[in-house]
Amino acid sequence: MNNMDLPLWRQRLKASQSKEGKLASNRWIQIANVSKNNQPRVRTVVFRGWLDNTTMLIYTDKRSEKYTDLESNKNIEVLWLFFKTKSQYRFKGKVSELEDNDKYWDNLFDKSKDQWYWPSPGQKIDLENSISSRNNTLSKPNNFSVLKIKIDEVDLLKLEQPFHKRYVWKKIDNWKCIEVNP
Repeated sequence: MNNMDLPLWRQRLKASQSKEGKLASNRWIQIANVSKNNQPRVRTVVFRGWLDNTTMLIYTDKRSEKYTDLESNKNIEVLWLFFKTKSQYRFKGKVSELEDNDKYWDNLFDKSKDQWYWPSPGQKIDLENSISSRNNTLSKPNNFSVLKIKIDEVDLLKLEQPFHKRYVWKKIDNWKCIEVNP
């Protein structure tokens, strides 16, 4: 994909990712939503790539609270902080499940696949039975889920000296860049 095909915010994000190199911040994002009990929830997850120019992908376990929370309220905000470029990106959008996710499962290393056979998230660990009871075929379990985050708005805060800079892009405005007061 040509860089010019990407919205400006994606071009800037790509530059931040490139400068970040192999740091964990290049893969770890924070997602925020509201639980079914109206409680704020923030979690760190692994960024898994792009479905298209404006749709992020993450993996999750359908047995987790995160999945239940996101199922009951599709609104989500993603925070992605890049240390080297001193850039904070916030993405607002809607989350849904990607139904055809076999290729994502197939691309996981066997060691990564193992965790999907562990007990449900939040359950007490039984060291004698937990890992040994997994399915040795490593076929895709029902609890493996790929979530797509369709982005509607992007907010970039550049922590520059002597003054910070802030930019906002909205899908509804055809991704026009607006500089705003930080």
